[in-house]
Amino acid sequence: MLTPILVQPARSPNLWPRAALIVAIALFASCGRSENAAPAAPKPPPIFAVLDTEKGAIEIELLPGDAPKTVENFRLLAERGYFDGLKFHRIVKDFMLQTGDPLGTGKGGASVWGKPFDDEIRKNSPLYRLGAGYVRGIVAMANAGPNTNGSQFFILQRDYPLPPNYTIFGRVSQGLAVVDALAETPTKRGLDGMMSVPITPPVLRKVTIRQPATPMVPAKP
Repeated sequence: MLTPILVQPARSPNLWPRAALIVAIALFASCGRSENAAPAAPKPPPIFAVLDTEKGAIEIELLPGDAPKTVENFRLLAERGYFDGLKFHRIVKDFMLQTGDPLGTGKGGASVWGKPFDDEIRKNSPLYRLGAGYVRGIVAMANAGPNTNGSQFFILQRDYPLPPNYTIFGRVSQGLAVVDALAETPTKRGLDGMMSVPITPPVLRKVTIRQPATPMVPAKP
């Protein structure tokens, strides 16, 4: 849905320019550490997800350091086969692809815990400051308003100045050409007034979680 709502349907990022897209300038201050400061916590090891689609494979580097609960939700759902066989139910060319809804309508889906969970958005961080984080290849959660994350997510095909309302939890590390190919799917006008409903929705065949040492191998048809 394109406007904030308080019901189950996941809210997709809004394409139409409007006042809500104007984000206040936030200053990011870095604090120096004293000589006696405790050492920084080790950075979480990289973790990747491979989305096997009918157009090819998309590899996503997940960002547990920025969104640990969101990554955990995605990882557990993927490992349980939740995303396997789902459709890309919303595609807006030159904007984004959306999936993660078992109903295929944009109104379904749930987190691994069976209830919505909170956003993990630090609006003053470099990732979100001035909307700079919403660039080509970013993967973020769709929602129905603040703190209503479930299972739906979207992949940005192009840079877009979205407001910092959608938790970023990954970025495409390989397969942007596949994202472009999926974005070419013919669409018809949806309830949002846009050409966003795929006439024949592409299928997300399987999502596999892997460590860096594991080569990216698409699932067999």
